[in-house]
Amino acid sequence: MKKIWFFFLFPVFSSVIFAQNTDDKKYLLTTKTNTTGISTISLLDPYLSPLTYNGLAISISEDARRFLSTENTRISTQSIFNLQAGILLNKALSSDLMYLAANYGLGLSYHVSPVKRLKLLVGGLWDIDFGLKDMERNVNNPVNLDMSTNLNLTALLRYAIPLRRKTLQLQLALQTPVLGYMFVPKSGASYYEMFDLGNLTDAFHFSSLHNKRGLNSAFSVYVPFNRSVWHFGAKANVLRYSANNLVFNRNEFSLLVGTSLDTFNFAGRKNKAPKNFISTQE
Repeated sequence: MKKIWFFFLFPVFSSVIFAQNTDDKKYLLTTKTNTTGISTISLLDPYLSPLTYNGLAISISEDARRFLSTENTRISTQSIFNLQAGILLNKALSSDLMYLAANYGLGLSYHVSPVKRLKLLVGGLWDIDFGLKDMERNVNNPVNLDMSTNLNLTALLRYAIPLRRKTLQLQLALQTPVLGYMFVPKSGASYYEMFDLGNLTDAFHFSSLHNKRGLNSAFSVYVPFNRSVWHFGAKANVLRYSANNLVFNRNEFSLLVGTSLDTFNFAGRKNKAPKNFISTQE
């Protein structure tokens, strides 16, 4: 009789233990935030023109963040990717400038919670910037490239506001360049002379706070809905750098909207998805 009960109860106990093990297993999620923005830009590029150009631009970006491991929830990794395109005009509306920009960065942040419901992330981010400014009216030098790499200081504050049915999150993100390397050609030097003839004298420069200063700040409100989390916010980005007796300025203000979600990647032989996960690859 005891053997009969054993064979009857063993599958039940096994399924309970398996379910507990599944529930206890920790998964390292990646939080991905996708954002679309519309911006007003004021840009001064003395290599192309002594005049300031103003206009509108649109941008898309992805920010991905996750902890280093399931045991270490104090340090997180971050990757960012931004694309932007816009058309700018001078004050007299006599000339236009096409502006394209891309940015990619990798960083680390340390997480602390000084008070209840407040989280502070401090760290650094290394990024690469590439931009193209095209002014067809300039016959000799119609194009100028923005190329630079920077080591930035970053800080992020999150504050949770619990409401009746949901919890809002307020977020302030700050970033400023500290050290880097940038491409700034001499005034009047042609790209044919620099890249075809190899005359790159005084074209690349070390950058730090003495010749490059900027602050990128973004404020967002995260609102959870039934099946998604949306964020709405604004961003201000100011940058000033100089080399070869040329001073460049870029001021930007943006309105932002986007979504945020957590993901987990299953791949390979050792990191297979649980059987109750359905994939189109199977």
